[in-house]
Amino acid sequence: MLIQFNVGNVLSFNKTVSFSMVGANPVKEFENINSFIDPTHKFKLLKTASIYGANASGKSNLIKAMSSMKNLVLNSFRDALLDKKERLINVQKFMLNTECDKKPSFFEILFIQKKKRYRYGFEVSNGIIISEWLFFVKTTREIELFVREGNSIKIHKNSFKEGVGLEGKTLANVLFLTVVAQLNGEKSSTVIDWFKKFKILSGLNKLHHNITLSEYKNNAKFKKWAQSIFTSLDIIDFNSVKATPQVIDIKVAEKEKNQKIHKLFSAINELQKDQGDAEQVLTWHNKYDGNKILKEQIPFDFYSQESEGTKKIINYLGPIYDTLSKGFVSVVDELDSRLHPLLTIMIINFFHEHNVNNAQLIFASHDTNLLKKDYFRRDQIWFTEKNDFKETELYSLIEYNEEHVRNDASFDKNYLKGRYGAIPFLDNILTEFN
Repeated sequence: MLIQFNVGNVLSFNKTVSFSMVGANPVKEFENINSFIDPTHKFKLLKTASIYGANASGKSNLIKAMSSMKNLVLNSFRDALLDKKERLINVQKFMLNTECDKKPSFFEILFIQKKKRYRYGFEVSNGIIISEWLFFVKTTREIELFVREGNSIKIHKNSFKEGVGLEGKTLANVLFLTVVAQLNGEKSSTVIDWFKKFKILSGLNKLHHNITLSEYKNNAKFKKWAQSIFTSLDIIDFNSVKATPQVIDIKVAEKEKNQKIHKLFSAINELQKDQGDAEQVLTWHNKYDGNKILKEQIPFDFYSQESEGTKKIINYLGPIYDTLSKGFVSVVDELDSRLHPLLTIMIINFFHEHNVNNAQLIFASHDTNLLKKDYFRRDQIWFTEKNDFKETELYSLIEYNEEHVRNDASFDKNYLKGRYGAIPFLDNILTEFN
């Protein structure tokens, strides 16, 4: 479970901003529906959160920053080994302020894993780790497991015995956490495991269908759930078949006496032989005669014959089920892209009403149909907005004065009127046009 993510001097974020999944105490709407009590019984955590803002305001950059932290945690050790220990860490700082050139990029995340709260973070500059820290909460107090400053690593010898003796074996471009985890350290591996369950998806790019397909073939419970959704899409079945690649007739090139084409066709054929049979993904639909009587079921090629919206919802089903059934955290950029609003609401409701494992969904959106008090609490709605210096500012609806944002306010109408900020400024454009 995610508690909070902090980031600074990364992409469009200059000053450190904080994104929190902690429910605000004054908010009582949708109690125990949109939120749950965390396993440490200290505070409420939200099941979902939405992020709104104008184009280029920083919504995607917040998700990219989360993804960058995850990738560094999971790959810094491997990347250093693959590149003869010389690869520098690539993090893009905020580029529109000269002071940021001298300062490190900052990443920190607070989360719950195995009913324990952890706080882990690091700073990066000029391709190396400047500082790194890991704490965990035991009963009521936070205990330091290790703190790294430059080449110096201070370890709590009782609480983090697994790291003792590894201080001098950590390269400047490798996270100490990952070094300890490579040697099966218990607490370090626990942190790594949480990042593996931190799923980050893009709603604009094609998602891998293999998770959905695998679950559909092997999980009867998932298949029954998915089929109920397929019905609304007029899909009867979903499967795959082996498809032998079509061999190119190289005699065409021989007739034209073009050796270059002949060699190209031959090379393509050989490459296809090496790869073996491909997999064709199919959806099945009912076919009727002129009297509307069902005659047969015919296959559609998933990629070439289905709509973009159908492909997207099918691609989502596997990861969503995986997240809900295993209590993961999923972050989705442009969740609503190519989806009907009712399908997007369906996904959100899975997390609000059918979420027994305390999974979480965080998503960026432009769809104001979702920005309603019927679906979200005020502390579940976040905005990104760039200030006069092109720095992304991040704030939630609950941060506004209560007299401005009541729990019965029309969030969507007020947002489009600009009362919460985070919208495109179009007055000058319309004036110039007129």
